[in-house]
Amino acid sequence: MSTHHDRRTFLRLVFGAAGAGAGVALLAACSTPPAAAPAATQAQVAPAQNTSVTKVSYAYASPNGLHFVATVGSEKPDLAHKFGVEFDLLTTTNSPNAVNALVGGSVNVAAATPDSAWPAQDKATDVKQLWPVANGTPYVMLTQPEYKKVSDLKGKTVGVSALVGGADTTAFKIMANENGLATTDYTLVQAGAISDRTAAMQAKSIDGCANLEPQASLLRDAGFPEIDTADNYAPLKGVHSIVLMSKQSWYQGNSDVPANFVRAWDAITKWIYDPANKDEVIAIAKKTMGGTDAGSQAVYKLHVDSQSVPQNLRMQEKMLQQFTDNLRKAGSDNVPQDAMKYVDTSLVTKVLGA
Repeated sequence: MSTHHDRRTFLRLVFGAAGAGAGVALLAACSTPPAAAPAATQAQVAPAQNTSVTKVSYAYASPNGLHFVATVGSEKPDLAHKFGVEFDLLTTTNSPNAVNALVGGSVNVAAATPDSAWPAQDKATDVKQLWPVANGTPYVMLTQPEYKKVSDLKGKTVGVSALVGGADTTAFKIMANENGLATTDYTLVQAGAISDRTAAMQAKSIDGCANLEPQASLLRDAGFPEIDTADNYAPLKGVHSIVLMSKQSWYQGNSDVPANFVRAWDAITKWIYDPANKDEVIAIAKKTMGGTDAGSQAVYKLHVDSQSVPQNLRMQEKMLQQFTDNLRKAGSDNVPQDAMKYVDTSLVTKVLGA
């Protein structure tokens, strides 16, 4: 993967020591904004054929199926090089930290949950949501062996990636609500990214967590029961669970790099869905996300067969509305009435058409 490990470690230390506001301030003070990208030379409708390649820095929680396009793009750089761009991945452990990295000027784009972005966008109106990165909520609920159903978690501790703004957090809250649990009936603790939550389960420091494949398969194989899945609940299906964000100052500049990044993203998506590439996609999942062969196949089933990787890059008002409805149902405060006001579809429309 094209990650800068020293830089990633530094950002983790920053995020661990600071909250959302402090994280932004530290990043603004300690980071150098990405250099202006060189312009591509080809027409809008064609891939960039220039000899230079511009890195597009991408902040995201962790390598997992919700970020399949970026993961494949990093592992198969030639797919993006055809368009004169390259993925430069930066892991941040959760969505709010990815937003902080973007607002602080450390990256060009960030992938995060819509609700982790809204507070930052209210203060930094230059930041916009551009297109969906993942649809649906492909999480499964796993617990310690003594629990048999979600309602058994009353009075228990559930590990999440972030107390507010985590896709797994919302998934659990909706499953809990559907099973008669109020937000006061359980305790949420920030347990980290997918692999961290897996380790917390194995250490018995949490009673349950919502997790993705292939880590879910690892936990099942270790004797932790899967007691529910988000796919059992209609409200968790038709949503934009992860969106891509950037600053207008980056994607509305004179450079062709943002447009070429859209083209590369669209091309990689088509490559992922080509049945001829299935074995290679599964191999990439195993290499980047860990787990077993069966777990990697489960990643493919959840994210490709079930089409959580969006083939339509246009933000859908209906799917954002369902997302906000879910948050209200889960007891979240300050949910916007119109989530589309945080969205700018102009770049995708310019590149891919209406």
